[in-house]
This record gives sequence, C-alpha cells and structure tokens, in this order.
Amino acid sequence: MNIVKVSIILLFALIWMTNGAEHAEAKKREAELKAAFVRSGELWLKEGNKEKKLDSGPFIRHPSWSFDGKWLAYTKGEVEQELWVLEVGSGQSQLVSSTGGSSFAWSPKDRKLAYQIEDRLSYVDVLHPDQPLGTASGIGNFSWLPSGSGFFASSQSKLLPDGWTPISLYQISLEVLGDPSKYITVHVLPKPSDDFFAVNTSIFKWSADGRWIAFLANPTASLSADSNILCAVTSDGVVFRTLDEMVNHPQWFEWAESGDSLAYIAGIGRQATSNKQLKVLAVTREKGAVYTPKGYVDQAFAWQNMQHIVVSRAVEAKPQVAHAAPAYPFLVSIELASGKQTTITRQSSESGSFQPVMLGSKLAWVKYSHGQAEASAMVAEADGRGPIEWIKGIDAVESYYGQWNWGAVLSFY
Repeated sequence: MNIVKVSIILLFALIWMTNGAEHAEAKKREAELKAAFVRSGELWLKEGNKEKKLDSGPFIRHPSWSFDGKWLAYTKGEVEQELWVLEVGSGQSQLVSSTGGSSFAWSPKDRKLAYQIEDRLSYVDVLHPDQPLGTASGIGNFSWLPSGSGFFASSQSKLLPDGWTPISLYQISLEVLGDPSKYITVHVLPKPSDDFFAVNTSIFKWSADGRWIAFLANPTASLSADSNILCAVTSDGVVFRTLDEMVNHPQWFEWAESGDSLAYIAGIGRQATSNKQLKVLAVTREKGAVYTPKGYVDQAFAWQNMQHIVVSRAVEAKPQVAHAAPAYPFLVSIELASGKQTTITRQSSESGSFQPVMLGSKLAWVKYSHGQAEASAMVAEADGRGPIEWIKGIDAVESYYGQWNWGAVLSFY
C-alpha cells in the first residue's frame, strides 16, 4: 500500500472519529437538557431525549419553572386566562386562579407563587393553591425580593384634577402584605411631566450584587408600546437614574452575572425591524457602548459570560421598500472589550435564529420560518458548534411589530 492510500485511509478515519466524537458530545448535551414547551396548545416536557405530555390545555401559554424544577406554572385559555400549577413528578395539576392572567412569578427560594390580577397581588403555597396566604391592592407591578421574603412593588399612578400622582416604589415583607402603613417606601419617582412621564412600571430586576434595581417606567397604554424609560435605582433608594428609552419589552434588559453592567435593546418605536441597538452600560459610572453596526437591528440577546453577549440580529428594514421579504435574524457573538463580532448562525432567506438562551456552557435558540405553524429549539456549544434540533413541533407565537416572545411557548430549566 503506497503512502497516498495510507494518507487517504488515515484522513477518513480521522473524519469518522471526529464525527463520532461530535455525535457523542451532542447526545451528552441532549441528555442534560430539560424544558417545558407548548405543542398544539398542550403542555409538554422534554427531558434528555424523552418527551411527555403534561396537560391537554386548551391553549396553554407561559410555562414557568419553580426554582427547583419540581413545579410548573402556566396559563390556560386564549381569552380568560386561568392560572395553573403542575407538579412535574406526579403530573398532578391544580387551578390557582380562574382569572390569573399571565402576570405571575415564582419565589426564588421555595414553592410560593405570586400572581397579579389588575391591581391586586396575591401569593400562595402551591400545595394549597386555592388558599392565598396574603393579598394587597393598589399594586402597579411587582417582583420577588432576592431573599424570597417579600416583594419589591410599585404603586399605580392616579389621575387627579391637578395631574397624575407620582409612583412609589415599595419593599413589602410577606408578613405585612395588605397593610400599606407597614410598607417601606424605597423611592418616589418624579411626578409625571414633560421630562418624565410614567403611570406604571415593568417588573423589577436586581443586579447580581443586589445593589441596583432596573425597571421600565411606562407611560399611558397608548404610548408604552413605543417608548418607555429604562431606569435604575439603588436598593436603598438613594440614587435614581434614567438610562435610556426602549420599547415595553422586559426581556430586553438584563444584568450581567456580576458587577453593575446592564445590557439592553435601546430605541423608540414599536417596530423591531428598525432603530433597535444593543447597548451595555456600567450603571455606577454611567459609561456605556453601542454594539449594533449600521444597517442592522438587534432583537434579543443573552449574556454568555462577563466578556461576551450573543444577540439575534437582522438587516434593518428600509422604510421606502414596500412588501419587502422578511429579514430573518441570525446569531452573533460579541466580545465586549474589543467589539469583535463573530457570526454563530448564518444568514438565511428561509428561517431565522430567535431568542438565544445560555444553558450553562450551552447555547439554545428558536429556529423559525415566518408563516409556519411550528418552530424548533436548537442547542449547540456556546460558540455554535455541533447544533442539534432538540425539540420539534413547538407552537409558533405571533410577533408584535417584529417583536417575538418565545417564552410564551418554551421554558428551559
């Protein structure tokens, strides 16, 4: 056998070994994954390579995991949304509220679930979901305190003859929920004016060290779709800052895993196909940078680590071009210090890469083609190597002016 034939044999052997190793790694990656998703309006569980239907619906949305992965909360119904909880191990589900809506959140520490109906906040132990442990009225929005001992909440602004009342930010322990006289007022937002106009807030998000809280200050409903003020306040309420303007999309601002860096999609106007830029701001120093190149828009992102962010990016729409084909987004990894940007998934005229999520050292995203009834969940290494189609047949969601909320049908644990 001559040296050429030997080289060819060795080359094919190396390729076979490499493919085999990549296949084995893909199987290992698949075995570690766990997600709840919606298919044909029904709730499903995917764990490793096994799928299991958990609830028949109808029209299930917003699956959300408890902190320990033992419970799921979700809504049923397209018009009147019921709030349900399900114990994953037993498959037993129970109704929490017949009008629970989609405004709910798990405690970060135990099996308590809080939910809001109009201005009324309640919470339950999901072992007894029909017996609220506490309620409060006059709430604009809320999030759990990181300790799970209570809530950070906003009041609702009221229109009086002399104008709108300012919004108060409260810290409320579980023991005093329902007794406003015992709420701790952390900060009072500026009274609505031409410079700052807000009658409600989004949910609240804490920096990793617990020093800062970020949220959106929302104007009236007719305006909140187009422009909201991204704000940050220290946990003691001493320092309050208005940072930028963005659409009313709470998934579009996220703190880094440490420090005071806040990433967000800036830009007014409800159209996600124009004027949407990824920015990262060091809140303490009020120093930031823009990472979206001219001619493109960024539509969703995830922190990969302290040095990198992966973003879903598309070509910016040209207003003068009527009936243009949809610009499918693709994934790009950004090195924050240098600004270097590396494409993870290629641009395509057939499908897009939406809503990236980091699962430890793995990267997941939604693959979807406009107009299709179903989407897929993809999983790969953090740099995009070895992608696998892990879940097929996920219900598609409707976009709101190009904004996509895939969290309504897919939740990783």
